[in-house]
Amino acid sequence: MKRILSKTLATLALCMMTAGVAWAGEVEATIVEIQPDTGKLVLSDGTSYEIPVDFFVDDLKSGMRVLVFFDEGGSAKTLTDVQILN
Repeated sequence: MKRILSKTLATLALCMMTAGVAWAGEVEATIVEIQPDTGKLVLSDGTSYEIPVDFFVDDLKSGMRVLVFFDEGGSAKTLTDVQILN
C-alpha cells in the first residue's frame, strides 16, 4: 500500500510540474506584415506572433526570409528571437 501511494504521489508531482510549461518552437518563413502598434508579426504561413515590448523590430521588413523562435502558451505565440536569412 505504501509503495502504491509513493508512486501515485510521484506521478502527481510530475504532472503538476509539466502542466504550466510553455512550449518552444521555431519556424522558417517570410514576413508578410509587422504591426508594431498592436505588437503582431505575421508570417507567410499565416501565423501571427506577439512581439514583446522590449523586442527590437526596426530592422525587420516585409518580404524578409526569417527563422523565428517563439514560446507557445495557450493560443498565443510570443517571439523570443528572429534571425534574418539570406
